[in-house]
Amino acid sequence: MEQRSVTRQSELLRVLGEMARELPDPEWVALVDSDGLIVACVPAEPPVETDRISAMTAASVTMGNRVLAEIEGGKMRYASIAGSARQHLTVMVSPDRLLSIGIRPDVPAQATFGPLSRYIPELLRVLRMRFTSG
Repeated sequence: MEQRSVTRQSELLRVLGEMARELPDPEWVALVDSDGLIVACVPAEPPVETDRISAMTAASVTMGNRVLAEIEGGKMRYASIAGSARQHLTVMVSPDRLLSIGIRPDVPAQATFGPLSRYIPELLRVLRMRFTSG
């Protein structure tokens, strides 16, 4: 029987998948790095191209930080941009990691906070883990 090795990528996808099952019907859940690159995404092929998701995640952080600086709002925690067809939620996981979540426009951003508070610590744990090649 073949044993599959556990990799950082497989663990990230596992955690994102579990998170997605608890979120209110997300269209995608993606972990994006500080360079605006997708590290992991569930599902693998979301309804919006991953290049667009990563670019808009980076843009929402830039815009959010600018607005917060102007109003002396402190460090950004999350940004929600809602349209008539879809909402994009960007959550600061760490200084170099962001979550991009696509949800319906009628879902309040706060509805995601419970699952996020349960899974972000596990996501951070996976990011800190050391993996060895077998």
